[in-house]
Amino acid sequence: MTEVKETSLLAEGLRSYPKALGALNEFARSITSTIREVAIQELGSLSSAMHLDLKPDEVGDYVRPNRLAIPNPKDPILGARIDRIGKSGWGIYYYLWWAKGVTNLSVSVWLRDSGTAESVFSVVRDLSSTTRVELYAGHEVCISQILPPDDAEQQLTVIMRELIKEFSTLWVKASGLDRFLGIVENRG
Repeated sequence: MTEVKETSLLAEGLRSYPKALGALNEFARSITSTIREVAIQELGSLSSAMHLDLKPDEVGDYVRPNRLAIPNPKDPILGARIDRIGKSGWGIYYYLWWAKGVTNLSVSVWLRDSGTAESVFSVVRDLSSTTRVELYAGHEVCISQILPPDDAEQQLTVIMRELIKEFSTLWVKASGLDRFLGIVENRG
């Protein structure tokens, strides 16, 4: 970067950084809270479909990168998740992400064991009437849909709700996640 550009960037940053940071934080808060609310509203049907006891207080924010110090973050994400990775080896994710400049909404299950993830993917893909089911990085089975930026305010909630319902339908057809994990959770 030339000295003139660096000086100009520094001067602009000194004027704009606090407002820009505030705007980014408010944007992230708005997206994560909207997605979390939809996830909680649809949690009962997903819990039943997956044969798991999913509780509203387990739904937390999911933000990647989670701090500014990470240079050039790969595929930034804003959303919510149920994280049982440490306890049970899986997590459920609801999120908005940017991949190659395209904004997508996704619902997924991440599985620690890649063999289990491949089995889940094979079954769910075969049961799906769409081609939206994908396996990412050998561990995450998800369905996604593009969120057009020009209509995002109207479509964010609608598309996320539709994705969760589609995901639930796939789990009903697949006879639940517990079948793949070999567990029976207390559903009391």
